[in-house]
Amino acid sequence: MPAEVAVASLAMYPFTPLRPATDQLWSVVRKHLGWGPTTLEWVVVTPEVWHHPHLLLAQTCGWPLVTALSEEVTVVGAFDYDVPGAVDGTYCSVLVGAQDTTLDVLRARADVVAAVNSTDSLSGWVSLQHAWGGRPAVIVETGSHLESVRAVATGRADVASIDAVSWALFAELEPESVSLLHVVGAGPRVPCLPVVASSAHAGDVPALRAAFAAAVADPAASEACAALRIRGFVPMDLADYLPLRSLVP
Repeated sequence: MPAEVAVASLAMYPFTPLRPATDQLWSVVRKHLGWGPTTLEWVVVTPEVWHHPHLLLAQTCGWPLVTALSEEVTVVGAFDYDVPGAVDGTYCSVLVGAQDTTLDVLRARADVVAAVNSTDSLSGWVSLQHAWGGRPAVIVETGSHLESVRAVATGRADVASIDAVSWALFAELEPESVSLLHVVGAGPRVPCLPVVASSAHAGDVPALRAAFAAAVADPAASEACAALRIRGFVPMDLADYLPLRSLVP
């Protein structure tokens, strides 16, 4: 597929202050790959971009990967993030509350309200249910992890499960809200957000893996990786994500 037609997206952490770093990382990936779109796609965003007819690669959520996308994409791998608790391309969601309490105390409340970014989110909903041992009494769907943090910080919700990378980034991007919250628990250890290629580019996966690994080790991407909290890239396959299906009944 011509480079000017193919689409690449790394927009699962789409925060405006981080877009230059994401663009810079992609430029280094493309340098090592030797081909591909010259710029990332920022207009067509998730989940629409996952189904783009000219998709080369995208970053997605683990839950849609194993429930809806497994026939459409091939897993390339995942970034290894430099955030607390992350190990070899895996991490745990961070459960946060407005009160300095425990998850057991919150679970005992019949009126607890959970802020959930989306019910198809691995970190925000599936991990919450797994840690909770069921479904919280009331959920409020917020549309994003940042809005879930704000909901708990302003008292509209009691608890939320936040992607570990987002939580680390919010300490810089949303310090006022983060300062009001307490970590009350953790979700299960899961692979980080997968970078996937469209099935049409399954044959390019080895080259893509090599390009990502080389890029995150390239001094030209060091500032971008530091801003994005990326310290490495781990090749992974669909089989590494399939166990996620067992996290909820």
